[in-house]
Amino acid sequence: MNNQSFGRGGGRGRGRGRGQGGNPVFSRLGASTDQNGNIGSGQAGGFSQPGSGVPFGGASMVGQSDGPVQVSIKGCRGKPEASLFKFLNMKVERPVNATNVNYRGEIMYITVPSMDIAQELLKLSGIRFYGEKLSFQIKSHPVKFGTGTGTGSSDSASIRDRLIALLQTRADPQGSALDLSGLEHDPIVQSMGAGSLQDSKLFEAILVLAAQLYTNVVTISLANNGLSSLRPVANLGMHFPKLRNLSLMNNMISDFRELNCLSASGSKVPLSNLSELILQGNPASEAELRQPNGGASYVEKVQQRFPTVSRLDMNPVTPRAEPGQETSGPSTQAVSQKLPFPTAQSFSEDAAVNELAVAFLAGFFKLYDESRSGLSDIYDSAAAFSLMVDTTHPTSEFARTNPDSQKRVDLATYIRISRNLTRVKSQARRIQALVVGKAAVMQTIAQLPTTQHPVQDDKRFSFDAWRVDVADSAQQAVVLAVHGEFTEQPSQNVLSFDRTFVLVPAPPGSPAAAIGSPCVVTNDQLTLRRYNGFHSWLPQPEPAPAHSLNLSPEQQEMARVLQEQTGLNVEWTLKCLENYGWNYQQAMAEFPQFRGTLPAEAFQ
Repeated sequence: MNNQSFGRGGGRGRGRGRGQGGNPVFSRLGASTDQNGNIGSGQAGGFSQPGSGVPFGGASMVGQSDGPVQVSIKGCRGKPEASLFKFLNMKVERPVNATNVNYRGEIMYITVPSMDIAQELLKLSGIRFYGEKLSFQIKSHPVKFGTGTGTGSSDSASIRDRLIALLQTRADPQGSALDLSGLEHDPIVQSMGAGSLQDSKLFEAILVLAAQLYTNVVTISLANNGLSSLRPVANLGMHFPKLRNLSLMNNMISDFRELNCLSASGSKVPLSNLSELILQGNPASEAELRQPNGGASYVEKVQQRFPTVSRLDMNPVTPRAEPGQETSGPSTQAVSQKLPFPTAQSFSEDAAVNELAVAFLAGFFKLYDESRSGLSDIYDSAAAFSLMVDTTHPTSEFARTNPDSQKRVDLATYIRISRNLTRVKSQARRIQALVVGKAAVMQTIAQLPTTQHPVQDDKRFSFDAWRVDVADSAQQAVVLAVHGEFTEQPSQNVLSFDRTFVLVPAPPGSPAAAIGSPCVVTNDQLTLRRYNGFHSWLPQPEPAPAHSLNLSPEQQEMARVLQEQTGLNVEWTLKCLENYGWNYQQAMAEFPQFRGTLPAEAFQ
């Protein structure tokens, strides 16, 4: 993800104070009622105030039954409410479950479920939170607050204060990322008495205030909010024009048309800079991926609306447009880049290395597919093995339409032991995932699914092999990197793989030599990914010799450049130049006008 990843920002509030409010002897003596009907912490000894009639803070607490009780808190205005409630939960050693949070001046008013909890809070009077001393009082005559705003508060300033407190706990220190996930479960949101996030104006209020406080937001997470419609957040583009990364993960979006209100097809201010989108965990994306060729159609439906997206569900995809462009047309094709030398399917340092590589691979894959236990003879006693799973979606033109590439494949068996260093961050886990020793290697390989490598079709494989010196030894090793595919049995899933071996000569009389293997494996690294075909390493056909006869070096260069710019094949490139008397500038100027009249076979 660009610049920021989806995660919680901000810090937790900390309170410093005297545990249960000072001397435990005094705290057990009860509370007193003042002339305003507040039951507060009493004077030393806990005796009642004159005229209260309630010695030792009697159990009835002046007419309040053991049901919801209103408590006032002084000293916490402007502090993060979520941190305050976590702090109170910790101090009373159970959930306070505060609701109906309101403010009047510097005083916060909350409702707790029972008198028992209220009395526990009362004992905390004098404790410090964010450096301020807190004072608690039980309201014998609850203060009434209006409900006209729909938030349970008649004080609009208090709503703003609480939303600011909410955003402070959910913004990163740089103010470039906002985690607005799981809002329904946030204590501050719950305390406001807001209704369903689908129907309320809460999201709009949060977005308006966030845009005022944080002007450089590029990442927002709206995950886990139960959203079935995106109308509550339809103004994201207006409030956050720089937004590049958006997570809508694990919501209830069942129709891709819900995305229209954020795109050029349904918004005057679309998310034209969006480069990353996470939709996984929504009914729409899950249903689409279950369809035949679902991967390609899923990407298509997203990029119809957000052509600049280059990362979908944390997997790379080819964008159709650059950020800032609002076009939703077909994909922009990259200019073909040709190497200054012919493409070769494989490379070997010399004939001897090539002969060794071919013999080894033929024998290895036969045993791997038919009798893996037989591989024990060709692994060194101290051999090392690791497996890495690449979970990204294939991005080649071949993969966009190939059913095996778009098929949803369960990679859980491999991921369980994967040592993908971009994902496995723990050093202990990295060490654990490196399998060392012949016995451990054989046990690990035996647990992997049965396979069938199409070794009879050599175009489906490519390998590179070369010699390397072995440190502190006169011996040389051969590094053999093979690229290809296999079919899992019995699932018939087709996967692409890269496998890199380090090979040393098999000692005379060794088990490897006994079965005819020319070498022993000291290192084996296997990388797996969804099927991406084999066309990338096939040699490109050479231009027809007839077309290159009698061409000067200048004409050959002119043809090469025109071919790259237009996408024409060799034959039609030469026809174009000949038609304009080898005037390159004129050919390029006229090409757009007659491009639509050319047959499909004129292009590469």
